[in-house]
Amino acid sequence: MRIAKPSWAVCLTLLLAACGTTGGPKTSDTTAPSVSSSSPQPVPAADKGPVCDGGKDAKGLHVLRGGTTALPGGGKVIYYEAGANGRHRTAVLSVDEAKQTVSAGRKITLKGRSYEVTQICTYRVVLTTPDHSGTSQGAHMAKWPTTHDGHWRLRWHVPDNGPAMGAVVTDIQGGPARASISVTAPGQGQLAFYDDVRSGSTVEIAGRLWKVAAIDTGHMNVEMNSPDFKAGYVDLQQLGDA
Repeated sequence: MRIAKPSWAVCLTLLLAACGTTGGPKTSDTTAPSVSSSSPQPVPAADKGPVCDGGKDAKGLHVLRGGTTALPGGGKVIYYEAGANGRHRTAVLSVDEAKQTVSAGRKITLKGRSYEVTQICTYRVVLTTPDHSGTSQGAHMAKWPTTHDGHWRLRWHVPDNGPAMGAVVTDIQGGPARASISVTAPGQGQLAFYDDVRSGSTVEIAGRLWKVAAIDTGHMNVEMNSPDFKAGYVDLQQLGDA
C-alpha cells in the first residue's frame, strides 16, 4: 500500500510556515513544497519496555526523543537513539556529534558540566545536576494546544502551531497503525521527533504528557487529488504535566 509521506525537511517547513493554521509562529520566506508518495516502510520491532526506567518523579532537564535540547551554560544535546531489553532502558545521547550510551543512575559530563541520568523513557531522558540548578523546564504552555475533553487531534500534514512551537503528524502507516510526530520551534529547530508511535504510546509536548489514544490511517493509498483520498489523524489524550 502506498502512503503519502513527506520528508523531515518538509515537516519543518510546514510547521514554520504555519500551513493550515492561524495564530502560530510563521516565517515569511518559507513555502510548503509538494508531497510525494512512497512505499510503506518496514515495520520496526515493538519496543520491549519498560516505558520508563529510573526515578518516577525525576526532576531536571528534559531531553526529548529525536530532538535537540539546549544545555545550561551552552551547547546542545540530542536524544539520538533509544534501547530497551524488557527490564531496563538505555539511551544514546549526542553532543557535538560525539555519542554515548547511558543508563538510569549513571553520572555523565556534557560540555564540562556534571549530570546524573535520573530517568530514561521512550519519549525523554531527564538529566539532573548535583545541586539541581539550571535544569528547570519552566511552566507548560497553558493556552496551547486546544483540547476537547482532554483530547488533541493532530491531522496528517496539517500543522498545529502555538505561540512558541508547533506539532504535525508527518507519517502514518498501517499494519499495525503507527505514526510519526514532529515538534519544532522557530529558531530552535527540532524539539522532538516521535517516530513509530502506536496506540498506547506516550509523548511529551508543550510540557505535558500525552497518550496516543487512537491512530486513524485514513484512505491514503490513492493520489492526494483523488476524491477517495482521506488523510489520517492521531488522537492524543492528555495525561498531565510532564
